Amino acid sequence: MTKETPAPLQGELEAFWETGTEGVIWSFYEGGKQGYEGLHCLKKGDLLRVFNDASKKEVIFEGTIDLEYKRRYRPYPMNPQYGQQEVFGMWVHGFQRNADPETWAKMFFDAKPAELIPAAPPKPAQPPAAQPVPRVRKQP
Repeated sequence: MTKETPAPLQGELEAFWETGTEGVIWSFYEGGKQGYEGLHCLKKGDLLRVFNDASKKEVIFEGTIDLEYKRRYRPYPMNPQYGQQEVFGMWVHGFQRNADPETWAKMFFDAKPAELIPAAPPKPAQPPAAQPVPRVRKQP
């Protein structure tokens, strides 16, 4: 039995941030939905295809999401023992491994049209099978 690939979600990229995120979270916003219902924060294993414009004739990025967290790391100005990645003067969370950080970020800041196939959620751990409890007979 073969698993079919689900149809991709249609929407656009989103450089999402709000109070408490402490930087941009690379995201996809699903068309036709509103608020958080349409927001998909990208995670490892998601399949992403990005187009140059609404005509969707030219693919400018296609691949499996695999963010790394070391390139362009900067210490915080007022707390230099800590830091974060930065691009275009904004704190961010990760860069795609096989992409230039500025090219990657620009796609999100420009809200490029995209398609997303979310990674399958991890399967929950299964508890071990119950073992029968041995019965102990009392000796008469």
